[in-house]
Amino acid sequence: MENNSTIVLPLSQPSFKPYLLQALLDWCENEGYTPYMLVSVDDATRVPREFVNPDNTIVLCVSEEATKDLEIDSEAVSFQARFGEGIRSIYIPVGRVAAIYPKENTDLVSYFPVYETKPTESKSEDDDDLPTFTKL
Repeated sequence: MENNSTIVLPLSQPSFKPYLLQALLDWCENEGYTPYMLVSVDDATRVPREFVNPDNTIVLCVSEEATKDLEIDSEAVSFQARFGEGIRSIYIPVGRVAAIYPKENTDLVSYFPVYETKPTESKSEDDDDLPTFTKL
């Protein structure tokens, strides 16, 4: 007897998505695959803009070897990664992750709904060095 049951995941609940992202990344690593993440870039997303595709997407390798301080929480995926000769801080709102897949087998791609995000007032690392002027 064939069982054609459907698995329904609560993707409409944004709080569920970070757990699923972490599980898929762990699964890829445990199976010996290299996990890649497809991101739909918007103003709240901090990625190297020079690598963003014309359709406002970017594909990032998110393996343990390619990232430093990878953290997935209810708001965002953040880590540091090398691009060319420099280290860049990456910040991806969870709602902007469009897919996770192993580089070695793109038939195993997992797609996610992409949600609009509010732009964050990000403070640049250089802002600490700027003088503050006040009108007297």
